[in-house]
Amino acid sequence: MDCEEVRQLLDPYVDGELDLTRQLAIEAHLAECNSCREAAQRITSCSRFIRVNLPVYRAPPGLKSKVRSTLANEDKPKFRWFREHGRRLAYAAALLLLSCALAWTWLALSPSKDKELIAEAVSNHSRSLMVSHLVDCASGDQHAIKQWFDGKVDYSPPVADLTQAGYTLVGGRIDILEQRPVAAIVYQHGKNLLNLFVWPATSRKIDMDVRSERGYHFCAWNLAGLNFFCISEISAADLEKFEDELREKINL
Repeated sequence: MDCEEVRQLLDPYVDGELDLTRQLAIEAHLAECNSCREAAQRITSCSRFIRVNLPVYRAPPGLKSKVRSTLANEDKPKFRWFREHGRRLAYAAALLLLSCALAWTWLALSPSKDKELIAEAVSNHSRSLMVSHLVDCASGDQHAIKQWFDGKVDYSPPVADLTQAGYTLVGGRIDILEQRPVAAIVYQHGKNLLNLFVWPATSRKIDMDVRSERGYHFCAWNLAGLNFFCISEISAADLEKFEDELREKINL
């Protein structure tokens, strides 16, 4: 890992959210890089300060006597309705609190997962361009590539021929995203290459408008029970066109 990749993963690393492979890779990098190690120490110190100094709110002194007074008056007619329906109200309140907690957790974790996914996809795309591992199956035949994926992943990724739209099929390979093997389908537009990662949307559905990271444009969407993540150096407009053309082909 280089410094930029490590910096993007320091927050989940400090919080213990990374898998063992990336955790060990980051620890190895921190052992050699003083700058990244200091950044990790600052994040750790900040996290520890928040945990230690977070204010603890205690019940006011008069609450105990008020509760006892309420219980003492429980037999009065005006509390009859609460006696009859109190348990239902308590269950409803508990369910509401649980729903709010789950919603908050989802909102808090989703951006972190998206950030991690983007970092992985950018790294995979960059690596495929720098080493001689762009494709494992070099072919412009969509049927040959689709057949090659058979048995290598536990799903059938759609492989579309978009030559007429200006996106030439180059081939396919197996890559890793979100800790699982995924199909990587490679296209070429002009002099630029596109990596299209496809995997089942079993754990979560992703949806991202065109964004940029480290000089690359990327977007993500969900269709037919599958997640699609496309990344390339092409312009944002050309990437949007690629998504539109692919969606149209898959929906045929």
